[in-house]
Amino acid sequence: MLKTILISVFLCFSMVSFSFQKGNPILQNFYVSPTGNDLNNGTFEKPVATFKATQNLVRNFKRNNPEISATVYFRGGKYYLPEPVVFTSEDNGTENAPITYKAYPNEVPTILGGEKLELKWEKFKDGIYKASVPDGVVFESVFVNNELQVLARYPNFSVNAAIFNGFAADCISPEKVKGWKNPAGGYYHVIHGHKWGGFHFQITGKKSETELEFTGGWQNNRPEGGQHKEFRFVENIFEELDTINEWFLDTKTSTLYFYPAPNLDLETANFEFAAHENLVTFQGTETEPVKYISLDGFNFGRTIRTFLKNKEPLLRSDWTIYRGGSVYFEGTENCSILNCKFSQIGGNAVFFNHYNKNGLVQGCHISEIGANAICFVGDTAAVRNPKFIPYGPRVSLEEMDLIPGPIGKNFPQNCVVENNLIHNIGTIEKQVAGVEISMSAFITLRHNSIYNVPRAGVNIGEGAWGGHLLEFNDVFNTVLETGDHGSFNSWGRDRFWGVPKDKTDEVVAQNPTIILLDIIAPNIIRNNRFRCDHGWDIDLDDGSSYYEIYNNLCLNGGIKLREGYYRTVQNNICINNGFHPHVWQKNSGDIIQGNIFASAHQPIAVDYWGKEVDFNWFINPNDLVKVQQLKVDLNSEAGDPLFVDPKKGDFSVSIESPAFAMGWKNFPMDKFGVQKPALKAIAETPKIPEMLHAEIVLNNTVNFYGGRIKNLTSDGEVSATGMNKKMGVLVIVAPAEGIFKTLKLLRNDVILKVNGVQVNDVAELSKIVANQQIETILIWRNQSEKQIQNRK
Repeated sequence: MLKTILISVFLCFSMVSFSFQKGNPILQNFYVSPTGNDLNNGTFEKPVATFKATQNLVRNFKRNNPEISATVYFRGGKYYLPEPVVFTSEDNGTENAPITYKAYPNEVPTILGGEKLELKWEKFKDGIYKASVPDGVVFESVFVNNELQVLARYPNFSVNAAIFNGFAADCISPEKVKGWKNPAGGYYHVIHGHKWGGFHFQITGKKSETELEFTGGWQNNRPEGGQHKEFRFVENIFEELDTINEWFLDTKTSTLYFYPAPNLDLETANFEFAAHENLVTFQGTETEPVKYISLDGFNFGRTIRTFLKNKEPLLRSDWTIYRGGSVYFEGTENCSILNCKFSQIGGNAVFFNHYNKNGLVQGCHISEIGANAICFVGDTAAVRNPKFIPYGPRVSLEEMDLIPGPIGKNFPQNCVVENNLIHNIGTIEKQVAGVEISMSAFITLRHNSIYNVPRAGVNIGEGAWGGHLLEFNDVFNTVLETGDHGSFNSWGRDRFWGVPKDKTDEVVAQNPTIILLDIIAPNIIRNNRFRCDHGWDIDLDDGSSYYEIYNNLCLNGGIKLREGYYRTVQNNICINNGFHPHVWQKNSGDIIQGNIFASAHQPIAVDYWGKEVDFNWFINPNDLVKVQQLKVDLNSEAGDPLFVDPKKGDFSVSIESPAFAMGWKNFPMDKFGVQKPALKAIAETPKIPEMLHAEIVLNNTVNFYGGRIKNLTSDGEVSATGMNKKMGVLVIVAPAEGIFKTLKLLRNDVILKVNGVQVNDVAELSKIVANQQIETILIWRNQSEKQIQNRK
């Protein structure tokens, strides 16, 4: 009997590997290897082969040993998932006994959502080869020797093309369409008409010999801008297979066509395709969350594209979203992704959906991502008075819910994104960000390097519910394929917000407490470095309220604040640019103080200057003169701030700097971006600009019938008016004499046409008005066209 017991004890212990402390087991190790066997017991000598097998081993162990930590070591190699891994509350660890799935030291396990292809090639024509694939197999991403290939497209892929890696205005022209025998299944991609992201369509067939039929185009919450006339391309069309590295799958005949590079050996090349959109899911609920599980040291890759699933509007932001990702969190607490690499991902890399608390993404390298890198998106049902049409009817005070904050807790909260390298994302979708935050609370972004993105480095979609902290991030090379945006971008558009701004002023004057109903704690942006060459470094757009912005180095685009409330901008440096106030609210409570600006303020439609705009330092004395003409900055000063070493990026001011007299405080110049040594060694940094000392002309306005007008010429004016191009005449002061006594224009209107004739500039407008009787004027007002009729 005793012998039987001893044998049983021995067998039990032989299945596991324990670590000991003071004689007590505190940790169990399991092992997984691509060469293992799922019939093994998971020891170092006899590892299992799959995620599912080790997941079962951990579950069985934790049932009897809930207070012993478990670490699952994955040996290096490729792990092809037959289906996504799903963690539920059955897999939970505890605070004192967490569960870690981890790379074995100095080895790299790669988790792939793809499958291998065994192919026998034969020549087709014109350098193209063909091979049969198994019946029913469908894919849109092919990898040859681990490199992503190009789905047949027009125009051809160019690594040097700034937008879509190649675009052509004629890509769906009648001449093009006529040459396609059966384009059904192809895709048409196009940038938004205002460059606010993009649209994606699937071609379903032909209406006629020269016209296509489509489905899709729902990927932007503000479609009124239409499609860009030039920035567009098509793919997955057989007739466009005409250059090396392109391929096409004929799903009807299960034939793969491929144009190999001359030096590729088709007989030995490794062909794979993406089969899954999701690799790992943490699936819990608020009441039964998944807890204390970490993924550490994995490479994740080979997932399918999801752009046609991106259709859910995110309140009144510009965005739609697809709630999915290669690693997906829902209903979790204290779960982490550590030291992982994401690449060749077709959609979002990491997605925190609905309730997630204390989530952590740390030390990861995220690149070559089809959509967003990391998303935090809550439940729209948690928002009081949610609105989904950006410029639709405002919520009246009578119908407004006056309870602050969210309904319930079904949203990401107290999560951290730290020490990550994020770049080259949005390879397919263009309304994306390195980190997207919507309907979430208290999200911290710290020491991340984010660059080479088509739109925002970081985007906050609305004021629900704030408390976010951005510090020591390095964000640059942004807004590369879109426009009217920033390296950091935010919207407010909270329950009280709407256009025109005068109506918002009236509503807020009746009940000022409504400003902070959605955003319950300030968003803090501090100690970051930003550079945006195609917009603003920091862009607080429509209605963004309750921000504290200090100790930031802005290298090119300056700081923009559109209408909103309670923003403090203090102790920031703007190189070769300055402060852009657009369309400010009355009694905004804004404070702009103690900053170093390299240009004059550039206001657009600003009637009120907030609580205080003063005690700033201007590098160019002429800029200070211009600004003081606006009756602000009366105590500000100007001159050389004596930067320590601007050519090397050190914009601290020396001890002799006169800026100290204005209250200036130096902040660290060597702590921006990722600090993890392995990632910092490969991370890029922004180009440090030369000091230009550019002078800004504030208005260039001309008198016009008792008012003042000017040509619409700047990116700021385009943004402030919501136009999609620099055209027309901007009203600075509404004309009120002569014909304009009855044709009532408003400040910030853009005159587009008079009597149906396009108006390109002030000279043309003056000539038309002088020589013609005005019947109609077409203007742009509050983000849409409006025709005014002359009522005689």
